Parts: sequence; structure tokens; C-alpha cells
Amino acid sequence: MNHDDNSIPLLTEIIPLAPAAPAALDYAAPMQPGAFHTQPAATHYQAPAAATPVMSAMAPPPQVTPAAEQYRQWEQEIRENVLQSLLERVDTVLHQHLQDQMALALDHLSDIVMQRVREGLRDALAETVERAVAEEMARFSSSKN
Repeated sequence: MNHDDNSIPLLTEIIPLAPAAPAALDYAAPMQPGAFHTQPAATHYQAPAAATPVMSAMAPPPQVTPAAEQYRQWEQEIRENVLQSLLERVDTVLHQHLQDQMALALDHLSDIVMQRVREGLRDALAETVERAVAEEMARFSSSKN
């Protein structure tokens, strides 16, 4: 990994929205490490005075700037690319797992079928031999009498 990639935000960094009236950006200027991270204005919380009423008016929604829209687009593209990549991998892994499980199941089924065929063949041969022996014994007994 290149150590000069300090300008690339990590997933754990907070990227503030661009100001409502963006100043002219100098894209040729090098980025400073931590350029997307801003320190909070206050270091601790101070409760409002009891005598002053607290207004519960909602702040106006932040104005969508081209930079914020670009960040949203990039986020959507990254999300779609990662999801597509993961789905392709899942399909491959699932297909291989299914093939392995089907091979095991078919081996097990072939063993069961082979065992049943052996038992059926053994029973059929035993019955045929028993019948043939009984017929021969009947002929032998009738030829002696």
C-alpha cells in the first residue's frame, strides 16, 4: 500500500458535507492528511440556561451541492460494485457446495441401490436354485419309484 494515500478517506472517517456556497476548489493543491476530518467546535456540552426557552424548530435540510451529490454517486457505485462482486463469489461457492453435496448424495444413493440389487439378486438366485433342486429331487424320486 502506498503511504501517500492519506487523502483517501477510510470507512471510519467522517466526511463532512461541502459548504452551501462552495469556494473555488484548487484541485492541483496536494491534500493534507486528515483533510476530511474536522474537529468539533466545542469540547464539552453546556446545558442551556433554565430561563431561556428551547426552540424546537427543525433546521432546514442541508442544501445538496454537486460535491455531496458526487459523494452519494460514488457511494452508490461502490455499494453496487461490492454487492455484485460478493454475489458472483456467493454463486461460485454455492455452486461448488451444491456439486459436492450432490456427489455425496449420489454416492450414498448408489450404495443403497447396489445393496438392494444384491439382496434382490441373492434372493432370486436362492429361490431359483431351491426350485431347481426341488425339481431335480422330484425327478430323482420319481425315477427311483
